[in-house]
Amino acid sequence: MSAPRILHVLPHAGGGGETYVRELQAMSQFSFKRFELSRHRRPAEAIARLVPLARTIPKHDLVHIHGDSTALVCLPVIGVRPTVITLHGSHLLRRSRGLRGGAVRAGLRLAFHRADAVIAVSESERDEASRLAPGAAARIILIHNGVPEAKLPEDADRDGVRAELGLEQGSVAVLFLGELIHRKQPLQFADAVTRARAANPAIVGLVAGDGPLRGALERYGGEGIRLLGARDDADVLVGACDVFALPSRWEGLSYAVLEAMALGRAMLVSDGPGNPDAVADAGIVFPVGDSRAMADGLTRLAADPGLRDSLGQAAAARARERFSLTEMLRATAGLYEAALGKGGAA
Repeated sequence: MSAPRILHVLPHAGGGGETYVRELQAMSQFSFKRFELSRHRRPAEAIARLVPLARTIPKHDLVHIHGDSTALVCLPVIGVRPTVITLHGSHLLRRSRGLRGGAVRAGLRLAFHRADAVIAVSESERDEASRLAPGAAARIILIHNGVPEAKLPEDADRDGVRAELGLEQGSVAVLFLGELIHRKQPLQFADAVTRARAANPAIVGLVAGDGPLRGALERYGGEGIRLLGARDDADVLVGACDVFALPSRWEGLSYAVLEAMALGRAMLVSDGPGNPDAVADAGIVFPVGDSRAMADGLTRLAADPGLRDSLGQAAAARARERFSLTEMLRATAGLYEAALGKGGAA
């Protein structure tokens, strides 16, 4: 008997959705194919791809749609085959207001009712989706993003990377890792690091990533803020830093945060939806948009190596206990099997 064929439909390449799909490939009892709606993140391109998508769907046993914007584009074909939607942060919903917001909410309610299951990756996302579509609440399932248990870096390896980054012996390195876009708030990161350096010049901000805000960040460049550009060695950078910071307005459940927790880093995150779900009390959580509070948290962490160590240990323990990749795969496989057994909702 052949393995059930799963079609992953993504809005575009890259981002957390890419990491999520890559992790699901470990489920060897299924076969997988990817379909990206857009190469250049253009809505018109995504809509034009709906016709070839409609031709592709009948060749598969289950369709897994990634992101709320993808769910809206795919609304006409949801239910042609058993369908699962993962929200990945509900980015379109959370940034849409007025008439546009009303249309987005109406479309997502319909998508949730047509799908066999909707995966929320954090408690915040599940609660928000259930309020949006109370009639579909039973189909909205919490399955946390999961990461493999990480091996902590050896001191020699860590010291070597820090030397390559030009960090001095007593430097306290704080890392921002992500796309340089407004939602992630890299400018607030740079501002908070600059404020904290006024109290402790040993603090050094590392920014790994690229995006439209890179030009605006360059004015912070210099000794205190170092722009590393897009990197493919995120785990190495995380292992070399002392503090991992993410001041984002909202997240689904950030893989960068979970991976930093698994590596035992001290965490400094905003209370934007998704971040407290990940970190809870295993880190310092500050009010979203508050650069001064972020700077105060960073100053506190920089001055207290013992606090950094204890929070790092708590973060690693929380990642092992709550965000296991094995559990994510087990729960997702069960959801697939239930949807395949029903044969599709619509």
